[in-house]
Amino acid sequence: MRSFQVGCLALGLMVSVACGGTPPEKPETEDKAAKPTKPAPKPCDPQDLIPVKPETVPESLEVQHILIAYKGSGAAKSPQINVTRSKEEARKLWEKVFQEARNCADFNKLVIEYSDDPYKMNDSKYNAFPGFYEITPKGVFDESFKKCAQGLSPGNIDKVESYYGFHIIRRKA
Repeated sequence: MRSFQVGCLALGLMVSVACGGTPPEKPETEDKAAKPTKPAPKPCDPQDLIPVKPETVPESLEVQHILIAYKGSGAAKSPQINVTRSKEEARKLWEKVFQEARNCADFNKLVIEYSDDPYKMNDSKYNAFPGFYEITPKGVFDESFKKCAQGLSPGNIDKVESYYGFHIIRRKA
Protein backbone atom coordinates (compact mmCIF):
# COMPACT_ATOMS: atom_id res chain seq x y z
CA MET A 1 0.00 0.00 0.00
CA ARG A 2 2.86 2.38 0.86
CA SER A 3 4.53 1.91 -2.57
CA PHE A 4 1.18 2.66 -4.23
CA GLN A 5 0.92 5.96 -2.31
CA VAL A 6 4.51 6.93 -3.25
CA GLY A 7 3.80 6.04 -6.91
CA CYS A 8 0.66 8.18 -6.94
CA LEU A 9 2.52 11.06 -5.32
CA ALA A 10 5.30 10.84 -7.95
CA LEU A 11 2.75 10.61 -10.79
CA GLY A 12 0.88 13.62 -9.44
CA LEU A 13 4.12 15.61 -9.22
CA MET A 14 5.06 14.74 -12.84
CA VAL A 15 1.59 15.67 -14.15
CA SER A 16 1.67 18.93 -12.20
CA VAL A 17 5.08 19.93 -13.61
CA ALA A 18 4.14 18.81 -17.15
CA CYS A 19 1.01 20.97 -17.04
CA GLY A 20 2.88 24.12 -16.14
CA GLY A 21 3.07 23.75 -12.37
CA THR A 22 6.29 24.11 -10.46
CA PRO A 23 7.93 21.40 -8.43
CA PRO A 24 7.87 21.89 -4.66
CA GLU A 25 10.75 23.76 -3.07
CA LYS A 26 13.56 21.67 -1.61
CA PRO A 27 14.16 22.11 2.09
CA GLU A 28 16.60 24.84 3.10
CA THR A 29 18.78 22.29 4.85
CA GLU A 30 20.56 21.56 1.56
CA ASP A 31 24.00 23.21 1.44
CA LYS A 32 23.97 25.66 -1.47
CA ALA A 33 27.70 26.42 -1.12
CA ALA A 34 28.54 22.79 -1.91
CA LYS A 35 27.34 23.14 -5.50
CA PRO A 36 30.01 24.72 -7.73
CA THR A 37 28.74 27.48 -9.96
CA LYS A 38 30.13 28.05 -13.41
CA PRO A 39 31.41 31.59 -14.01
CA ALA A 40 29.69 33.68 -16.64
CA PRO A 41 31.29 33.06 -20.03
CA LYS A 42 33.69 35.63 -21.46
CA PRO A 43 33.18 36.90 -25.01
CA CYS A 44 35.89 34.41 -25.94
CA ASP A 45 37.48 31.57 -24.04
CA PRO A 46 41.28 31.80 -23.71
CA GLN A 47 41.41 28.04 -24.29
CA ASP A 48 40.09 28.71 -27.81
CA LEU A 49 43.15 30.83 -28.57
CA ILE A 50 45.76 28.19 -27.78
CA PRO A 51 47.52 27.13 -30.99
CA VAL A 52 45.96 24.06 -32.56
CA LYS A 53 47.54 22.61 -35.67
CA PRO A 54 45.10 22.60 -38.60
CA GLU A 55 44.09 19.31 -40.18
CA THR A 56 45.75 20.31 -43.45
CA VAL A 57 48.22 23.09 -44.18
CA PRO A 58 46.43 25.60 -46.41
CA GLU A 59 48.10 27.08 -49.48
CA SER A 60 46.80 30.53 -48.64
CA LEU A 61 45.41 31.96 -45.46
CA GLU A 62 44.54 35.25 -43.82
CA VAL A 63 46.23 36.51 -40.66
CA GLN A 64 46.47 39.57 -38.50
CA HIS A 65 49.74 40.28 -36.80
CA ILE A 66 51.43 42.56 -34.36
CA LEU A 67 55.08 43.35 -35.04
CA ILE A 68 57.24 44.45 -32.13
CA ALA A 69 60.53 45.67 -33.52
CA TYR A 70 63.77 46.51 -31.76
CA LYS A 71 67.12 48.14 -32.59
CA GLY A 72 68.96 45.85 -34.97
CA SER A 73 65.89 43.96 -36.23
CA GLY A 74 65.07 43.88 -39.92
CA ALA A 75 62.05 46.12 -39.39
CA ALA A 76 64.18 48.78 -37.69
CA LYS A 77 66.12 49.18 -40.92
CA SER A 78 63.00 50.57 -42.60
CA PRO A 79 62.97 54.37 -42.80
CA GLN A 80 59.27 54.38 -41.81
CA ILE A 81 59.99 52.88 -38.39
CA ASN A 82 61.72 54.73 -35.58
CA VAL A 83 62.60 52.04 -33.04
CA THR A 84 64.38 52.95 -29.82
CA ARG A 85 63.71 49.84 -27.68
CA SER A 86 66.30 47.17 -27.02
CA LYS A 87 65.72 43.53 -27.91
CA GLU A 88 65.08 42.70 -24.24
CA GLU A 89 62.55 45.54 -23.89
CA ALA A 90 60.84 44.32 -27.07
CA ARG A 91 60.76 40.74 -25.73
CA LYS A 92 59.05 41.90 -22.50
CA LEU A 93 56.49 43.92 -24.47
CA TRP A 94 55.94 40.92 -26.79
CA GLU A 95 55.17 38.67 -23.80
CA LYS A 96 52.84 41.27 -22.27
CA VAL A 97 50.86 41.82 -25.49
CA PHE A 98 50.76 38.08 -26.18
CA GLN A 99 49.16 37.48 -22.77
CA GLU A 100 46.63 40.26 -23.41
CA ALA A 101 45.74 38.63 -26.74
CA ARG A 102 45.41 35.22 -25.07
CA ASN A 103 43.14 36.76 -22.43
CA CYS A 104 40.65 37.79 -25.10
CA ALA A 105 41.66 41.44 -25.55
CA ASP A 106 40.38 43.05 -28.75
CA PHE A 107 43.04 42.02 -31.27
CA ASN A 108 42.28 44.96 -33.59
CA LYS A 109 42.98 47.41 -30.74
CA LEU A 110 46.19 45.57 -29.83
CA VAL A 111 47.40 45.88 -33.44
CA ILE A 112 46.67 49.60 -33.53
CA GLU A 113 48.25 50.25 -30.13
CA TYR A 114 51.36 48.07 -30.26
CA SER A 115 52.30 47.04 -33.80
CA ASP A 116 55.36 48.66 -35.33
CA ASP A 117 54.33 47.51 -38.81
CA PRO A 118 54.19 50.68 -40.92
CA TYR A 119 51.66 49.00 -43.25
CA LYS A 120 49.21 47.90 -40.56
CA MET A 121 46.49 50.25 -41.84
CA ASN A 122 47.27 50.45 -45.57
CA ASP A 123 44.85 47.93 -47.09
CA SER A 124 41.51 49.74 -47.48
CA LYS A 125 39.77 46.43 -48.27
CA TYR A 126 40.54 45.20 -44.76
CA ASN A 127 40.51 48.37 -42.65
CA ALA A 128 38.28 46.58 -40.17
CA PHE A 129 41.26 44.27 -39.58
CA PRO A 130 44.44 46.28 -39.02
CA GLY A 131 47.61 44.28 -39.45
CA PHE A 132 45.92 42.04 -42.03
CA TYR A 133 47.94 39.96 -44.47
CA GLU A 134 47.05 37.22 -46.88
CA ILE A 135 49.72 34.55 -47.07
CA THR A 136 49.83 32.94 -50.51
CA PRO A 137 52.27 30.55 -52.17
CA LYS A 138 53.65 33.46 -54.24
CA GLY A 139 53.85 35.86 -51.28
CA VAL A 140 57.21 36.77 -49.83
CA PHE A 141 57.21 36.24 -46.08
CA ASP A 142 59.85 35.36 -43.55
CA GLU A 143 59.88 31.55 -43.36
CA SER A 144 59.42 31.40 -39.57
CA PHE A 145 56.44 33.80 -39.81
CA LYS A 146 54.90 31.73 -42.61
CA LYS A 147 55.37 28.41 -40.78
CA CYS A 148 53.87 29.80 -37.60
CA ALA A 149 50.81 31.13 -39.46
CA GLN A 150 50.35 27.88 -41.39
CA GLY A 151 50.53 25.94 -38.13
CA LEU A 152 47.47 27.68 -36.69
CA SER A 153 43.84 26.66 -36.95
CA PRO A 154 41.39 29.51 -37.66
CA GLY A 155 41.01 31.84 -34.68
CA ASN A 156 44.15 30.64 -32.88
CA ILE A 157 46.95 32.94 -31.74
CA ASP A 158 50.68 32.22 -31.47
CA LYS A 159 53.96 34.13 -31.38
CA VAL A 160 57.20 33.82 -33.30
CA GLU A 161 60.48 35.67 -33.68
CA SER A 162 61.71 36.50 -37.18
CA TYR A 163 64.36 38.62 -38.86
CA TYR A 164 61.95 41.58 -38.60
CA GLY A 165 61.30 41.30 -34.86
CA PHE A 166 58.74 39.65 -32.63
CA HIS A 167 55.31 38.76 -34.02
CA ILE A 168 51.98 37.83 -32.51
CA ILE A 169 49.93 36.15 -35.21
CA ARG A 170 46.20 35.48 -35.24
CA ARG A 171 44.80 33.36 -38.01
CA LYS A 172 41.52 34.74 -39.28
CA ALA A 173 38.53 32.47 -38.75
